[in-house]
Amino acid sequence: MRYEMRHMFTGSGIGWFACMPCEEMEFESGLEYLREHPFDDFMHKYMLQQAATFGPNLVNRLIDRGKEGDPYLLALMYELCIIHDRLKHLRERFDDVDIKGLSRYSPLIYIRWSLEKRDYESYYWISLFSENTSIHKTLPHPDVAEQNVPFDEDTLRRWRQGIVTVRDVADHLDRKIFQARQAVQLTPGETAARAMSCLNALNLFAGQQITAKTTLAPCAIQIPWHLNVAVSTGRNKWRLSGIQRSYGQGLEIDEARASCLMEIVERYSAFAGFDSDGAVGYAKSYPLIKGGYEDLRKKGYNVLDPNEMCLEVTYSGQELYWISAERVGKNGSRSIYVPVQLVFLFSNLDELSLTSGLPSTGLAAANSIEEARLRSLLEVLERDAERVLPFVWERCFLLDAEDIQIKGILEDCVKNEIQVIFLDITSEFGVPCYKAFVQGPDGRILKGCGANLDGKKAAVSALLEVPCPFPGRLGSMPAPKHLKTVRYEELPDYSTGDIGWDLRLLETLLISNGYHPIYIDLTRKDLGIPVVKTLIPGLEIMNDFDRFSRLSMRQFGHYLKECA
Repeated sequence: MRYEMRHMFTGSGIGWFACMPCEEMEFESGLEYLREHPFDDFMHKYMLQQAATFGPNLVNRLIDRGKEGDPYLLALMYELCIIHDRLKHLRERFDDVDIKGLSRYSPLIYIRWSLEKRDYESYYWISLFSENTSIHKTLPHPDVAEQNVPFDEDTLRRWRQGIVTVRDVADHLDRKIFQARQAVQLTPGETAARAMSCLNALNLFAGQQITAKTTLAPCAIQIPWHLNVAVSTGRNKWRLSGIQRSYGQGLEIDEARASCLMEIVERYSAFAGFDSDGAVGYAKSYPLIKGGYEDLRKKGYNVLDPNEMCLEVTYSGQELYWISAERVGKNGSRSIYVPVQLVFLFSNLDELSLTSGLPSTGLAAANSIEEARLRSLLEVLERDAERVLPFVWERCFLLDAEDIQIKGILEDCVKNEIQVIFLDITSEFGVPCYKAFVQGPDGRILKGCGANLDGKKAAVSALLEVPCPFPGRLGSMPAPKHLKTVRYEELPDYSTGDIGWDLRLLETLLISNGYHPIYIDLTRKDLGIPVVKTLIPGLEIMNDFDRFSRLSMRQFGHYLKECA
């Protein structure tokens, strides 16, 4: 099957894509394909998209047809009734159906999610946290909330007492050693030149670099490039192609070019092809193994329990494809197998899906493996913090700077009647993390986030990502008068100035808190530029909320700290 990656829409600066058949398919033809390739995630989602236009009467007739011996059709119709509230009255048609058995006929999480029968309490809190994050609606004090916090005080107290902060770890490390180990780093211009040379050799570019004034960054560009991957594993045999557009921004044009080109490197490396021998084209050999978690453990494999990954739906031991990785602990690192689909972008192997769809969190390309690991760790911490830290005005501030470039951006915003506000979303780990946002006249929140051991770099990263271009935008809502002003130069800084030691600092911090980073080296043979995917079991892997979301103890711990 030939698929095309299509851009569906962009929201809050994030692009949403879907993998669609290159040639339009009739519903019946797609259904026949699914019977032969039941775990083709792309086709299953395409069929649901087609069926979304069906009226209740047609869905009712298709349910009848499914009950006559077509479980693939019946599973599709049940998923349709789960996803679309306009069809919820038809869910009673499935009262006489073995729903658990039906879940075997779809790779998606929807049917398995419905079996977990979450209560009103869960939906209540998801709705509150979602509105707090997306539109900054104030959270209620716990005493007046309609539902009780679903974690007892003893559990929350033990969590708070066990926290180790980056300041705690930094205080026990010798700064003299750091100063003696300064690493040589490439400049943004050198980084861009290297990436351009490697990418040109592969004929990946689909057009010229153009200016992309889509954020507050003074310099921003986009470059289109060709995506083309093929997979042949089990019953799934497909090819995915399309034109992707990568963006980069910075204070200087070289920074923007390096950012954009390294994003292309990162994404190109994360779209993986597979054949019967495993992942294709990587510097390291990645043969795949297939099996359930418990079965593989019994065979002697060290495997990651998928349920450690804050999944939306509980994993119950089904067969998956696994790939080798490196898990870091107090006594060094060891090999571990992790689910392939948690590593690569738009993975679509012959297996069930663990999630409703993963973002690119934890992917990073850099000039060395150490730098790629450091960047990927910081991105995971950023997305995790954005998820678990609530919006409260008490953590908001305005930024003032002596630095000429930062001061210039902030002053230009004021001249264009754009008020940038910063929210401190530094989590319990203490690694500086900020959300910069602009609230438009229509109330819409436009935001960017950044995390870094150096708070100044975190704030700049957040500022430059705000999808609010000027000139051309009609102002914003003013800031509340009570907001404090923070000096840019006084933001906390825990960086050692050395990539290797900063990496060691973050790894030590995470391990001290019971979190063990897992790295997968995605450096490709044809590029030779280091790319890493990082997983941190126990931290959040999605930073937004929907009906399938689960809420963690940490979410409520931060809520109580800020709102009680």
